[in-house]
Amino acid sequence: MTANDLKNQGNSYFCSRKFQEAIQCYTKAIIHDPNVATYYTNRALCHLKLKQWDMACQDSQRALETNPNLVKGHFFLGQALIELELYDEAIASLTKAYELAKEQQQNFGDDITGVLRLAKKKKWCISEEKRTQEEIEQQTELNLLILAEKDRMQN
Repeated sequence: MTANDLKNQGNSYFCSRKFQEAIQCYTKAIIHDPNVATYYTNRALCHLKLKQWDMACQDSQRALETNPNLVKGHFFLGQALIELELYDEAIASLTKAYELAKEQQQNFGDDITGVLRLAKKKKWCISEEKRTQEEIEQQTELNLLILAEKDRMQN
């Protein structure tokens, strides 16, 4: 089988939600021709479906090494980075995906912006949670100081 045949077989498995089998086909295609970015992005998408975030990142990065202007490479990388809670990196990848999709007139815009909003929201929630925790700690410390001052004044 040619690399393209293996990719097509992988696509069939993917459509049947047989992600592990699809990964095997894409891996064989990569062995035949490691310079085709699509094989890596297809495999990255399978890893995303299987919640294998690190593997999805690796394949997306390999695809981007082959073709730095690949919208899917940046998009899939951004999705995996969100799951790894690397929000700044995810936002950068998703922003790049959005810009490239717009520049290349590809119709990914809504999907990308939705995931980009999610990444920004998660980042904001984390920082807000941290800020709230710091505020609670400061209020606790202030209350202890007030109590200590009251005790000192009564004695």
